[in-house]
Amino acid sequence: MSGLDLLCGVLLGAMLAVALYNLWTAPRLERAGEPAALPAVSILVPARDEAENLRRTLPSLLAQDYPRLEVLLLDDRSRDGTGEIARSIAADAGASLRVIRGTEPPAGWVGKNWACHQLAAAATGEVLVFWDADVEAAPAAIRRTLAALQGHRAGAVTALPRQRLEGWMQAAVVPVVAQLPVLALLPLRLIPILRSPSLSMANGQWIAFTRAAYASCGGHAGVRGEVLEDVALGRRIKASGERLLVCVAPSLLAVRMYGSAREMREGFRKNLYPLLGGRRLPFAAMLALLSFAWLYPFAAAVRGTATALIPFALLAGLRIAGALLFRHRWRTVLLHPVGVLAAAALAVESWIGHARGAVAWKGRRVPIRKDAPEADGAGKASALRA
Repeated sequence: MSGLDLLCGVLLGAMLAVALYNLWTAPRLERAGEPAALPAVSILVPARDEAENLRRTLPSLLAQDYPRLEVLLLDDRSRDGTGEIARSIAADAGASLRVIRGTEPPAGWVGKNWACHQLAAAATGEVLVFWDADVEAAPAAIRRTLAALQGHRAGAVTALPRQRLEGWMQAAVVPVVAQLPVLALLPLRLIPILRSPSLSMANGQWIAFTRAAYASCGGHAGVRGEVLEDVALGRRIKASGERLLVCVAPSLLAVRMYGSAREMREGFRKNLYPLLGGRRLPFAAMLALLSFAWLYPFAAAVRGTATALIPFALLAGLRIAGALLFRHRWRTVLLHPVGVLAAAALAVESWIGHARGAVAWKGRRVPIRKDAPEADGAGKASALRA
């Protein structure tokens, strides 16, 4: 076995151990049971140019079977009739929905963070559930989330939905970026147990706070300039002394992050550089490490020797564990090398965009913080939407 074979084998062996630990022990939202108490809940939906998604997702939001519920949607100065579509869907469903017209973000605020801040200020619930407009949910999702909050005495619960992948490029890239780092680097069961804020993550697609915990961590005002606001909120929740629970929820929640390859490219251009460290040296080191671990096994396998095949077998085990935990289709496993190469190219493009200050999302320029703090290695892995 060559030195590179050994190094890659050690890296992948450690990743596979974490992945198997997650497969066997990760908290599952669907198993949370029923809440012991029924506090008032506010569902808060920031929406900018989400008319198409809302036709698919809003009915599931309005069909939640939780009794004490208010639903607020902030139309973040959309250009596609988002607010009108939302009102029409709610009227057809005979459901109560309050649509708020958002204002332009002040200087230094990322657009989504400002939208969420406005929603939280308007909410009346004791529990705040931030729900991205591209997420579909089973009717029991809110009940299970409340049960998880109460059962674990947590200040916040966040969940990882099943990914709806449109086309082969999304099937190749999205699992590599959005889920493989979480699977391989972050033992989810330990997040609420260990106090270190560096062992944390949050997914802004679905995150619930008690009102007290949201206030104690500073809310979205405390992360106003962060592109990966959910990652920052996860760290701040733990730093404030509150417990954070991270669940997988493939049978309760589903998300289609991007409607097209162009939109996927724009989203990852915004997120990948801060996701991989947010500074040149940490970014380069993390990109090199993950690219080596996830691509070298194919080069080693060409030699065909038994020892050279060990890294390949470990990588295959890692991807199979991910497919089982997150309920991927098997084509995502077969497309692994394409996904890693494409993700690496998008990461470099993200670095260039951030270096030039030329990053936008949905027609709005994203403020770039030149002094952005380095993100934590595993805790940054899931926050992919703003």
